[in-house]
Parts: sequence; structure tokens; C-alpha cells
Amino acid sequence: MQRERFRAHHILCTSLYVGRGYDGAFCENMTRVVERLRREPETLFSLAASPDLICQNCPNHDGAGHCVRNRDRVAEKDRAVMRRLHLEEGGTYSYREMCACALRDLDEAFFEECCGTCEWKRQGLCEYKDLTEQLARVVRSSSY
Repeated sequence: MQRERFRAHHILCTSLYVGRGYDGAFCENMTRVVERLRREPETLFSLAASPDLICQNCPNHDGAGHCVRNRDRVAEKDRAVMRRLHLEEGGTYSYREMCACALRDLDEAFFEECCGTCEWKRQGLCEYKDLTEQLARVVRSSSY
């Protein structure tokens, strides 16, 4: 069975998502994905360093599977998250399992390194303290 792809850095984004982002189409899709993850944290995904179910409505996605802006940087960010969380590209993991790895292995310095240049972080939408609280909520509950 082929699993949906899930970008590694989206572990952080989905944990902190509050309904705001690039534009209406992106936010509608992201909201649907995040609501599903919160309802069904045992959903299995194939971990990726390439566009996934969230990217389909991103204004930086060209529709052919590529980021039009900073293509290599985003994929490298995904791979850095995988290394930090001891997860493998192409591996199958539940959302809850990925969040548990993030809660265990991330620290504030890595969060700042990974997310410090992100537009959402610069807008004040993402903070390390909020990330750890949300990751813990996913890990300890059946849904939230």
C-alpha cells in the first residue's frame, strides 16, 4: 500500500498551525490536513524531503512536484529534521510517532536554526514553547 508523503519539517508546521498562512487556498487545505491529523494521529505516512499533501496548494509549489523558491533549502531542512529525529526518508511513521520523536529530540537551538528564517516564524506564529506543548498534546492523547 502506497502511503501519502509527509515532509519532515511539516511535523513542526502542523503542530503549530493556527489557521493562518500564505493564502485562502493554502489555508483551506492546511486546515483540512491538520484537522485530520488531530482526529487521526495514528495515520501512517511515508516521510519525505519532497512536496506532500500540504504542498499542493502552496504558492511556492509549481504543481510538478517542485518548490519554485529555495528548492534545495527546503529539502535540506527536511533532511536535517529527519537526522535530528533519527527518522529515515521513505520510512513509514504515524503522525503521533513523528511528534513523539520531535518532542524527544528537538531543542530550542535546533528549532531556531530550522525555523528562524520561515515567514510564519517571523510573523510570530511559531514559538518553541508552543511547539513542545502541542507535540506533547499529540503524543499523550487519542485525538485533540
